Amino acid sequence: MLCAALLMATGAAAAPVRQLEVRIVIGTVELTTGSELELRIYETGREVRRLPLAHGEAWLPDSTHLIPVRLSESLDPRNVRRFALYYRPGSALSAPFEIISADVELPSGNAEPQKLLGMTLSGVIARQGELATEEREQSAGQCLSDADCDDHRTCNGRERCEPHSREADAHGCVKGTPVVCPVNQVCGDGIGCHGIPPVAPTAP
Repeated sequence: MLCAALLMATGAAAAPVRQLEVRIVIGTVELTTGSELELRIYETGREVRRLPLAHGEAWLPDSTHLIPVRLSESLDPRNVRRFALYYRPGSALSAPFEIISADVELPSGNAEPQKLLGMTLSGVIARQGELATEEREQSAGQCLSDADCDDHRTCNGRERCEPHSREADAHGCVKGTPVVCPVNQVCGDGIGCHGIPPVAPTAP
């Protein structure tokens, strides 16, 4: 069963990148020696990128793998429609391959890693097949990350990119929760909660 879970993305997804990190947790079936596991990225207006993740080595069952991927050409996340994992076993007798979770993470400095398309893959891949995310809608103005929804006003809360939410606007953005300050304080954009300045006495 294929499950592509939409997760909340953080940071700016619009900047082109030259490096990715793939995080994969596999199930009770090992990746046998000689098998192929490949990341495929589908973009608007160009051929599919095929990026090897395993190079013939075996992966033990119930294991987690972090794979850095360097790109020969920069990737603009705004152009990505979907991504997938392609699996071909090293033996015709190999069982279908279970992916507990697979994320493609974008560089984010010291911030929490941001996931490509905000999606996580999970499911079972047949003996030779592909596990893919949902196709991203190409509607004009559709947000790709929380950064696309940010109005740069801190007091009205952090806006989120959640196109499938009932609360989303035409761009896929959901309003944040306004900041509630303690008694006798007000919220100022960029400075947060602070005391109310005293009122200057009026001249007689």
